[in-house]
Amino acid sequence: MRIAVFTLMRLGPSLAYAIASIFVLSMPLLESHPSSASAWWLHMTILPVMREPIYLLLAVPGVGIWSAAVLLMLASIFGIRVALEPQRHHRSGFIHAHIALIATGLTMGRAAVAQAGLSDFALPQLQRGDWSFLPLTYSPLGMFLFISVFLACLCCHLTIIRRAISA
Repeated sequence: MRIAVFTLMRLGPSLAYAIASIFVLSMPLLESHPSSASAWWLHMTILPVMREPIYLLLAVPGVGIWSAAVLLMLASIFGIRVALEPQRHHRSGFIHAHIALIATGLTMGRAAVAQAGLSDFALPQLQRGDWSFLPLTYSPLGMFLFISVFLACLCCHLTIIRRAISA
């Protein structure tokens, strides 16, 4: 039972990467079906949670929507493998989980402005030197992702500490 609980806890980053890929795929969906209420609902539900990390990823030269979606899907699949075999991939799991923690933590403080475009105004203000703290917004999905990724990081730390003690 304990192993199953820890495996579920280690799946948090994969869930975060999967939701990020869904957000990236919602952009072309909105482009092809701009009057669809369900497409807008999907996009606007995930927007406060994944806006900042995805727009930072899309700001990297050479990274487009489709390459970002593939990259995030591969990260999610890799996270599933890491969660199922934590003894083999403890360092990779540590890095994988902490990148997801940084990305979800970034949105916790920067999700106060909701913009739905890829224009220059929609790019993160972080790149332009705006380091002001925006008030935290409450998003149930964002809180769930942050807590699940935080628990995965905690599992990674416990695994590394156990290995260091036993060595």
